[in-house]
Amino acid sequence: MLLRPLPYADPSRLVVVGGRGVDNRAGNLGYLTFVDWRARAHAFDELALIRSWNPTLLGGEGPERIAAMRVSANFFALLGVAPVVGRDFRAGEDTPATRRVVVLSDRLWQRRFHGDPRILGRSIDLSDGAYIVVGVMPRLFPPLVSEHFYQAAELWAPVGYDATQAFACRNCQHLKALGRLKRGVTIAAAERDVGDIQAALGREHPADYASESGVVVVPLADELAGAVRAPMLVLMGAVVFVLVIACANVANLLLARLAARERDLALRAALGASVGRMVRQLLIESAIVAASGAALGVAAAAAVVPLLAHLTPVPIPRLGDARVDVAVLAFAAAVTAATTMGFGLLPAIRAARFRPLASLAGSGRSSGAAPNAAARRLLIAAEIAIAIALAAGAGLMIKSVGRLLSVDPGFDPDHVLTLQLSMIGPQYARNETVVAKGDEILARLRTIAGVDSAALAGQIPLGGNRDAWGFHVEGRRWTADDPSVERYSVTPDYFRAMRIPLRRGRLITDADRANTAFVMVLGDRTARALWPNEDPIGRRVRIGGTDGAWFTIVGIAGDVRHDALAEPPTLQMYTAQAQLTDSFLTVVLRTSGDPAAIAHDARQAIASAAADVPVYQVAPLRDLVEKSAGARRFLMVLLELFSGVAVLMTAVGVYGVVSYSVAERTREIGIRAALGASRADVVRLVLGRGLAVVAAGAAAGVVLAALTTRFLQQSLYGVSATDAPTFAGVVTILLAVAAAAHLVPIARATRVDPTVALRQE
Repeated sequence: MLLRPLPYADPSRLVVVGGRGVDNRAGNLGYLTFVDWRARAHAFDELALIRSWNPTLLGGEGPERIAAMRVSANFFALLGVAPVVGRDFRAGEDTPATRRVVVLSDRLWQRRFHGDPRILGRSIDLSDGAYIVVGVMPRLFPPLVSEHFYQAAELWAPVGYDATQAFACRNCQHLKALGRLKRGVTIAAAERDVGDIQAALGREHPADYASESGVVVVPLADELAGAVRAPMLVLMGAVVFVLVIACANVANLLLARLAARERDLALRAALGASVGRMVRQLLIESAIVAASGAALGVAAAAAVVPLLAHLTPVPIPRLGDARVDVAVLAFAAAVTAATTMGFGLLPAIRAARFRPLASLAGSGRSSGAAPNAAARRLLIAAEIAIAIALAAGAGLMIKSVGRLLSVDPGFDPDHVLTLQLSMIGPQYARNETVVAKGDEILARLRTIAGVDSAALAGQIPLGGNRDAWGFHVEGRRWTADDPSVERYSVTPDYFRAMRIPLRRGRLITDADRANTAFVMVLGDRTARALWPNEDPIGRRVRIGGTDGAWFTIVGIAGDVRHDALAEPPTLQMYTAQAQLTDSFLTVVLRTSGDPAAIAHDARQAIASAAADVPVYQVAPLRDLVEKSAGARRFLMVLLELFSGVAVLMTAVGVYGVVSYSVAERTREIGIRAALGASRADVVRLVLGRGLAVVAAGAAAGVVLAALTTRFLQQSLYGVSATDAPTFAGVVTILLAVAAAAHLVPIARATRVDPTVALRQE
C-alpha cells in the first residue's frame, strides 16, 4: 500500500489539485475555476475532472443502483489506461448535449450483460435516460480513485458541463481535479503555477474567491494512502518488534547451547579448526534456523493475507492486491539474512573468544558462564522492554476504542434498521411524485409486525454522506464566508425513529407540506454558533443560493455525530421532505426486536409500493456506529495479537534463561544448601537476580513505550499517548508474567540435593 507504485502509467506524475483544506489535503473546486486552470496552467500535461454519480440501472434483472463517476473526457488518458473492449471517451462527448455515453467496468459487464461483446453501441436505460455503451474497462483495472473519494465505480460517463449551467459556477465546489505533471516538473513548481493562476482569479472575481486559503498539489499515491499511512507504519513497527523478540529468544537458546558445546568446540580448535571456520559453522546453523522459519512464515502469509481483505471492517486501499509474489519472496530472503545475523552473530562472536586450553582442562564452565550469562540477561531485558512497548500500544488502543464506543452519538442506534433507496428518473421528475411515493412506502412499512416507527431522510448520521448547504440569515449581510450547514431532509417521524431529543420549539409535522410556509429545525450547536445571545426560533434563513425560499426556524434539536464518533458534531439543520425534496433517501425503521429480522419484509414492502425503486445498503444502524470505530478496532486487534505473542515469547525467554541459570549453578546451590542455606535463601538467590533483569527491562520498556506510542496519537481518542495508568498496568502485567516464569526454575532449585550436586561435579 505504501511502497508499490500505483498501477497506472508513470504514476509518480499523477497528482490531486485543489484548494488547501484540512491537513493540507486538496479540496473541491468549481467548474469554471477548473476551466481557467486548464487553460492557463503550464505545469501539467493533463488536468481532469471527477465527481460522484449514482444512477439506477433499469431493465433486465430489475432496478439496481450503480456506483459510478462522472469524469472529463481525458480521465482515462490521464491515468494511462484504456478500455479492453471498445474505446475511450472523445472530447466532443464532454458536453451537456452529447454526454450520454458510458464505459462499463468488467464486473458490471459480466454481472448484468453476461460479458456479451455485442454490448458496444447498444443503449442501456439509466434512471435519467438512455446511454450508449462505448467501452468496457479491463478486468484488473483498479477503481482506486473512485473508491477513495466516493465508492468503487462500475460505470463512467462524461461530466458534460458548460459555463451556462447554474451548478457550473466558480463557488459550486462539488468537483475534484486530477493532474498529470509534465516531465521534470516538481510538486512545488506545480503548486506555484496553479497558485499564481488562483491569485489572478481572486483579483478578477473577488466575490467568488473571498475566503481563499491557497492551492495545494498532492501526489495521488499520498492522497490514496494518507489515511492508512500511520496505522500501517505502526503495524510494521509492531511486526519488527515481534521479530526482534524472536531473534533475542533464539540467540539466548544458541548461547545456552554454545556453553554446552564449549568443550566440543575447544577440541575442534585444538585439532586445528580455525576460528573463522567455527564462526562459519555457527552462522550456517543459524541460517538453517532462519530459513526454516522464513519458509513457514511465507507459507502462512500466502494462506492468511488473502483473508485480510474480507476481515477488515473498513476499506483499505489495495489490500485486495496484497499477495505473496517475487517481491515478497525477495523481502523474506533479506529478512532471513538479517535475522541470521540478528540471532547468530552473538554466539559466533562468543565462540571466537574461546580459550581451548582452559576448556579442555575442565574450567570451561568458569570461562564461559559469566560472559554468556551477561549476554543472555541483556537479551531478556531487551525482550521485556519491547514487549512492554507493544503491550502499551495495545492497551492504549483498547482504552481508546472503549472510550470511542461510549461516546453519545446524539441518537439511539439500537433496534433501528436502515435501507437506502433512490427515486430518480423520468417517472420521479416531479417532487410531488417523490413525496407521494415516499408516503406510500412508509405506509406499507408501518404495517410490518415489530415496526414502531418509520421515516425517510435524505441522509443519516454516520451514513457516509455529506449534504452541506450555504446558510444565510435574514437581516445579515451575505458573504462568501457564510457557514455551510449539514442538511437532513426528513419526514415527521424521523426524530422519533432516531430518538433525537427536542431542546425547544417544535419538530417537523405532517402539516409542513409544499403549500405551507417552509420550516426548519436546527441542531443545538448551529443555534448557539449563529445566535450566541438570542433565541433563533422565529428567525428566517435561506440555504444554498440567494434566491431560494425563506425557511422559518421552528425548533432546536440535539446534535448528532455526523462524520464519525471521533469527530465533533457538525452544524446541522433539518428540513421537511415534503418541502425540500430529496430523491436519494434512507429508510429508518425503529423496531421492537432485532432489526435484521425484518429486513426481508421491509424489502418486500418497498417493492410492493415501488417496484422500480432499487433498495441497497441494508444494515442495522448499530453497525454503522461500530463501523465508525472499525479502523481503530482493527488496529487494536492486531496490536493485541502482536503484543500477546510478544508477552508469550518473553515469558518463554525468561523461563529458558532462568532454567538454564539454575542448571548451570546446580553445584553452587548444592554447596550453599550444604552450608546451611534455607529454601527461602535459594528462592531469594534465583528470584533476586532474575527480577533485577526484569526490572531493568521494564524501566527501559517504559522509556521505549513513551518514544513509540506517540506514533499512535492520531489513532487514539480521549487517551494520551503516554497515559500513565495504561503504562502502569502494562508494567504490572509484565512483571507478573516474568515472576510466573520463575516458578518452575525456583521449584527445581529448591529441590537440589547437595550430595548429588557435589557428586556430579
